[in-house]
Amino acid sequence: MNKLPWETKNREILVKKQSVTDEKYGKKPEDRTAQELLNSGVISLNKSDGPTSHQVADYAKKILESDKVGHGGTLEI
Repeated sequence: MNKLPWETKNREILVKKQSVTDEKYGKKPEDRTAQELLNSGVISLNKSDGPTSHQVADYAKKILESDKVGHGGTLEI
């Protein structure tokens, strides 16, 4: 690991206990398929001026070919 400017000692990673998770209870995000990520994920968008949040959600729904797309609110100024 790289040191921060004020650090004098090398850092070390402390592991209390190694464990393995049974795949029926889940898996690491990097091991998930694109479909699994889309089914349980969140996409953060920086919506431009013009289209409404509802319209952008509809665009995403069509692009992703999904029936489960929505938005969590608006921050319009």
